[in-house]
Amino acid sequence: IARTLPPGSPRSGHGRSPLASPRSREPVPLSPLAKTMSKAKQLFLLCDKEGKGFITKQDMQRLQWELPLTPEQLETVFDSLDREGNGYLTPVEFNTGLGEHAALSHFRTVLKLCIVLCVSQQELCTLWCELQRDRPEMLSVLEGILVHAVSHLQDTMKERDSLEQALRRSRESEHDQVVRSIYEEMESQIREEREKLLAQKEKGKILEEELRMREQELENTLKKQTELETRMHQLSHEQVNIKEQNQQLQDLNMQLQEQVERNKEQLQAALAQLNLAQISTAQEQLARQRNVIKVSRNMKKEKESLLRQLEILRDMNKRLRDEKDAQQSQKRVSHRHAVLPPLPLTYYLPSEDVCVPWTQQVDPP
Repeated sequence: IARTLPPGSPRSGHGRSPLASPRSREPVPLSPLAKTMSKAKQLFLLCDKEGKGFITKQDMQRLQWELPLTPEQLETVFDSLDREGNGYLTPVEFNTGLGEHAALSHFRTVLKLCIVLCVSQQELCTLWCELQRDRPEMLSVLEGILVHAVSHLQDTMKERDSLEQALRRSRESEHDQVVRSIYEEMESQIREEREKLLAQKEKGKILEEELRMREQELENTLKKQTELETRMHQLSHEQVNIKEQNQQLQDLNMQLQEQVERNKEQLQAALAQLNLAQISTAQEQLARQRNVIKVSRNMKKEKESLLRQLEILRDMNKRLRDEKDAQQSQKRVSHRHAVLPPLPLTYYLPSEDVCVPWTQQVDPP
């Protein structure tokens, strides 16, 4: 306060006091709420050149050419407006935040002036005592300053209240619009979600049916797999048995091959013997055939001899009959005459080598 109102220069301090004539100079520009909102919309459009519908902290840096603020201050303003902390600002959040920021800035400016002039009651009393002791003529000036400050503070508070009410009404209206739009959007989303839910339920039924079919297929596959595993075990066991049988058959085959070799040797020996036997048999058969031919020739000759003998016997039989008839006739005559008995006749039958004598005696009747 001593630096603000130095005791040696009351006029200069009086001339520089912003509260000496509050109507001649306003500490904070009192723009209407509509102008503030219009300016906020313009600033938002400057930030959102792409038309995304929201701005980020990088988009906020474009305002450093429009506002006398540093990038750090713009980041601070962005963080103060981003109450939800989601990293972006919608038009409603930006306009509402700037309106609140303007009203609070005005109030804080007035409050700073009051704090500068009237920090505490003790300092004010100290200043009053110093002026009364050193410069009593400045007491009226200080009193006027205090009266103007209190009056300006009251006006500022009233203006703050009116701005807060207007801001509250605007916020309520915007809130109603936002709530209405959110409600409509929620209804649309609920309707879409309901349709999606119905589609998902229908799809879920299809998926459940497909899952049931897949489970049935999986169960059948597992059953087939179990059967195949059992069959594989059986085939493996059979394969082991077949290998053993193959080994046995190989051993038996080797034995049979050895036996075949032996039999082959025996067969070759038997064939040799058979050839010898066939040769011997052929020779014997040839000799036998020769003997048969010789015997048949002898039989033929004997037959011819027998036929000749038969002819001879027929002739002799005829002759004997004739002789018998003659003898009978002679016997009938013998009753009258004594006749000597006839002598025996000797006949020789021709044979192949020598003549065989044949004697026949005719007995008297």
